[in-house]
Amino acid sequence: MTRFGHAQVLGFSEDVQKAIEKESAILRENGTDPDVLLAPVVMHREQTVALNAQQEALKRQTKATTGAYENSLRSTYVVSSGALDVLIAAVRKDSDAARNLKRLRSGVRRPRKPSEGETGGK
Repeated sequence: MTRFGHAQVLGFSEDVQKAIEKESAILRENGTDPDVLLAPVVMHREQTVALNAQQEALKRQTKATTGAYENSLRSTYVVSSGALDVLIAAVRKDSDAARNLKRLRSGVRRPRKPSEGETGGK
């Protein structure tokens, strides 16, 4: 990994390209083809720019996906909790069955093994 930042390296690469183009006659006189010298400089810079753009797009996608995931997680809890409330009311709030059902909500705080297909994320 280079110790220089993105903008510094790209600026340096552009400066080298300009210098090669400016001194192309001297390079030819000394037996060096400026196009051959320049090609990898340009190719690597363009590759770096493209990879940086891809990386930035993936960061935006990850941020958006995280927000959607958190909203879905919150919604899943609210819907499940509401369904539990209806179920508790159906078996009568003061029954033994209701007391057992109420434990489901308090059990959310206790760690459990992930079900098949879960990764145990957040």
